Amino acid sequence: MKEVGYGIVGLGNIGPIHAQCVNAIKGARLVAVCDTRAELARDFAKQYGGTPYTDLAEILKHPGLHAVSLCVPSGLRADLAEKVARAGKHVMSEKPLEITTARVDRILRACEKSGVMLGCIFQYRFAEAAQHLRKALDQGRFGKLVLGDAYIKWYRSQAYYDSGAWRGTWKLDGGGALMNQGIHQIDLLQWFMGPVKSVYARIATVAHERIEVEDLATVMLEFENGAHGVIEGSTAIYPGHPARVEIHGTQGSAVIEDGKLVFWDFVKKRVEDKKIVAAMKGESELGTGAGDPLKGLKIEGHRRQIEDFVRAIRTGRPPAIDGREGRKAIALIEAIYKSAKSGRTIQVK
Repeated sequence: MKEVGYGIVGLGNIGPIHAQCVNAIKGARLVAVCDTRAELARDFAKQYGGTPYTDLAEILKHPGLHAVSLCVPSGLRADLAEKVARAGKHVMSEKPLEITTARVDRILRACEKSGVMLGCIFQYRFAEAAQHLRKALDQGRFGKLVLGDAYIKWYRSQAYYDSGAWRGTWKLDGGGALMNQGIHQIDLLQWFMGPVKSVYARIATVAHERIEVEDLATVMLEFENGAHGVIEGSTAIYPGHPARVEIHGTQGSAVIEDGKLVFWDFVKKRVEDKKIVAAMKGESELGTGAGDPLKGLKIEGHRRQIEDFVRAIRTGRPPAIDGREGRKAIALIEAIYKSAKSGRTIQVK
């Protein structure tokens, strides 16, 4: 396939990011866009390209459409993904893939049955910092892993939650500071440290009104490899701080903030370490969501991941982050919520 015809369903906050990425990728072309709001669909198409639609069934009939990004509220993705898959189109979903593992499994089955690819946006894995850290882990440079921690101390105003009826609901948002905001760092944590064996958690709503979900969470983790860890997540901390992932072992440690390395040190030094440390002085490639979900967001992470997805479609290889990878963070957060509700330690499945 020389060119992947790309579509976007859901043209709100994150939709423009996907459109800019597709337009920047060689071998992809934005051919169709869809939103239930007709005026938004028309304006979006004028700005970014593609034919505007207001009905999913109609966009799926568009000639030359091969893949679709789902940028709708989290709890709506299973139903739409099943329809997209049945139409024979590849599916790229924004995070989270869905709000429960049961609903994720519906998407997985639909895509497998139809023989289409399924991807899930976790753009922080594509940052150079994350790639350096993953390589060092694969090379055994950390020694025995001891601690792995994720800190997401962000701020979201009451106006943010009031801006959409779906925000802050269990039915459509699937959760709060962990499922919506912290899931990127939670994904990185388990990607670096390996599977989590069990969790013990507490969640609360301390600073926002008219929301059902948590704006504060603390979690204790035990990894299958014997390491321990913590997750701290909040959207109630003004003005918001860089999201942080720390990986510590008997032979080395590394820390990432907003996709950028801020600490890198090992017992056994290597020549490439000097270059990596020198690059730590630059700005984050991905930006920050500490105080506003879009103001500080850069498109490069999304671009790299969507480019990988396009290449996967063109060559027939699996995408770097497929549906089963996207499921892992949701399974972990699902266990965290069960622990918080029951007051017990929960095994992650």
